[in-house]
Amino acid sequence: MNQKQQEEDKILLAHVQDMCRRNAWRSFTNFLDMRQYCMLKKYLLQGSYQFYGGYTDSERGILCIHLQDCPPEQEEFPITCLTIKFREADKLTHRDILGCFMSQQIERNTIGDILVASGKIQCFVLNKIAPVILPIKKIGRVGVKITDQLSFSGDYQQQMQEITGVVSSPRLDAVLKIALHMKRQECSRLILAGLVMVNYQEIMKPDVLLTAGDIFSARGYGKFKLKTISTPNQKGRLHIMIEKYL
Repeated sequence: MNQKQQEEDKILLAHVQDMCRRNAWRSFTNFLDMRQYCMLKKYLLQGSYQFYGGYTDSERGILCIHLQDCPPEQEEFPITCLTIKFREADKLTHRDILGCFMSQQIERNTIGDILVASGKIQCFVLNKIAPVILPIKKIGRVGVKITDQLSFSGDYQQQMQEITGVVSSPRLDAVLKIALHMKRQECSRLILAGLVMVNYQEIMKPDVLLTAGDIFSARGYGKFKLKTISTPNQKGRLHIMIEKYL
């Protein structure tokens, strides 16, 4: 983890600890990613917080600090679902949407998940940001219509690429070798440099063992899920299946 990120984490932790000290009925953060959320959970009392990003299993969400066992309703979170419609013949990506929003001087922590489908994108933003985005008529060269009057449809499906391989053990460096199509020594260097995360936590030990369902990422190479690990074959080797998030 670089020094800038460490400083940002310290500021975020201090902010959340202050929210806890004030013992407010409801206190909401801006949008957090899963790494930030997992970092904060270690310091929070069970039953005094809730993480929600506009829909179930969101990757980015808002953390609510609340009185013990008095969680908020989902409608209380300051989140607006925006639907961006465009011609199916046109193509817009997550990067296109995020780039457009950032060009409006919108900060990243006010934007949640951006879910791309054919001819439609739904994204989640803080309520106060929605009025800035709604008037947008073009993203790149693509004409769009943006509304906040439609609920989340839930018809988005994460696109995944399947990667298979054989390893002697589910060590992080071995699994990463299959995922990245790199030499094992190069994978170890990435890990030791602090560029690899497992379940949103920085891991710097190449020999850490993964289990089926673990999510891992390498900075600059993407995010992956170790989907399955077979039982050992006659030679003691394991067949693994990895899914890469697209």
